[in-house]
Amino acid sequence: MSGEAGFSSPQGYFALSGLGRIRVTGADRLRYLNGQTSNDLRKLQPGSALSALVLTAKGKICAPVQIWEDGDAHVVETVAELSETLLARLERYAIADDVSFELMDSAPGWHVLGESVDGLRVNRLGAFGVDVSTLPAGLGEFSADEVERLRILRGVPAWGAEIDEDTLPQEARLDRSAVDFHKGCYVGQEVVSRLRSVGRVSEILTLFRGDISLQPGRCAWVLADSTGAKTARITSIAPLSPPFFALGYTSTRSEEAVFSVVDETGACLGRVEKTEFPLTLE
Repeated sequence: MSGEAGFSSPQGYFALSGLGRIRVTGADRLRYLNGQTSNDLRKLQPGSALSALVLTAKGKICAPVQIWEDGDAHVVETVAELSETLLARLERYAIADDVSFELMDSAPGWHVLGESVDGLRVNRLGAFGVDVSTLPAGLGEFSADEVERLRILRGVPAWGAEIDEDTLPQEARLDRSAVDFHKGCYVGQEVVSRLRSVGRVSEILTLFRGDISLQPGRCAWVLADSTGAKTARITSIAPLSPPFFALGYTSTRSEEAVFSVVDETGACLGRVEKTEFPLTLE
């Protein structure tokens, strides 16, 4: 990747890792999965994956997923640490449905950005790229730091950092890319739809920029506003600074744009400000 501008339209590839997949078969698989996920799987196109969420009845995230068709089956992908929990969740609700689930063995693969190649189209980093099992010639490889920085700049929340089992889709802005508000019923729909029409979440995913030096990585820094109130927080700091970028959350009740980063003693380490995500999710 070349330069800061390269983050708007990067070209290259990175290895897929840390993922778990479940193969779903049976005549009722589409109807069943559509009742368990937040997006409308009837809109699936051959050769493309659809981002979705598996939610609790209270509308909180159990697992972020990518789903695609694979012959006479569907594949449900999530982060590896959630695959067994997700499998148990899917099996629990399948009472009289003709549907079966099987954990898949991991296979080598790569995700290509910025090149027209044959493979599975997946939105992994805020824009569609292509998953391939064989690398095309002539492409450069993204480092892990470049991938993480791109994730943060594009506002893609990560499990264990920006999202967990207490997160609502709207808090992480996942209602834009992983929720269909016009589909039929699914687990958690009532809460998610009510929040859209009459409610407001308590905090919202935010991109911060600042003139400060903090160790990159997934973290938990507290941010204080001009009154000293702790109304924001940082969850992930982008590598390859400067400039400094970080993902986190701000209270939806706060109208301030500049915050102090404070340590456990309350000392100010520097300041950051809210900024716009450079790219919009497709």
